[in-house]
Amino acid sequence: MRQMEPREIKPAAADQTVRGLLAMPLAQILPLSAGTLHQDPGCPECYTLIAAVQGNATVSSYPRSILLEAGQVMALSPGYAWDLQAVSECLCIIVRLEGDAAGRLLELSSSVAVFRCGAAVVRENILPLTVIEDEYGAVSGEAASARAYNLLVKLRSEQTAGELPELVESAIAIIQEEFPFLEGLDELAERLEVSKAHLSRSFSRKTGISPGKYITQVRISYAKLLLQEEDASITYAAEASGFANANYFAKVFRRETGMSPSEYLEGVPRRKRSRLQNGPALW
Repeated sequence: MRQMEPREIKPAAADQTVRGLLAMPLAQILPLSAGTLHQDPGCPECYTLIAAVQGNATVSSYPRSILLEAGQVMALSPGYAWDLQAVSECLCIIVRLEGDAAGRLLELSSSVAVFRCGAAVVRENILPLTVIEDEYGAVSGEAASARAYNLLVKLRSEQTAGELPELVESAIAIIQEEFPFLEGLDELAERLEVSKAHLSRSFSRKTGISPGKYITQVRISYAKLLLQEEDASITYAAEASGFANANYFAKVFRRETGMSPSEYLEGVPRRKRSRLQNGPALW
């Protein structure tokens, strides 16, 4: 897995109507070494989500102290200060949400709640914002609000469906982080130390799609972001997204979107590039 750097995302303010419904004023990506303490004074108007994407951490906030295990998400009501201390080397993602819809969708019966699963949902909705920020310089308030809504709806859905098995959580984490470099299901299964058939059955049963289909969806979504750059190259988008060549990329792109990469380029708004120095950002 590639080492992530600490990151703070501050989307632009959405218009007043959207902001009143659901807004994401801040998201933080925190890789922490064992014993590291992170303190936060809390926000009087914001709900806070703390996701343990990898590793374990202790979260202390009046009146509770909770061991947050890998894959879990803790939700805090507005106005509560909290401390986060890494028990082991870990990666946490912090999200602040405000607006009427945040409270309704979270449905907290007390000041603190723990979702037994959902860290992968937080990850898959927050990491794409780093791509937008790196490539285009800013995240719009409307884009952040859309991600926040998707995050909360999926978080509730996964909580209702039950906890994902560790195997599936691990597979999702590897795919989201390393999709440009994965050789395919054989490599993924080997790294997870299971057979390809067992991985496919477990993944499909819990997510509704095969792991191969999920890899493809992540790659196509990333390629679409790259194709929005003003000097976009289909060849570059194909290679950076993990496809073997531009011809295969074009075939898969048409199958997934109903159009060719060239047709997509003709219709998509173009933006100025701000490419990362160390290669493509990963979801």
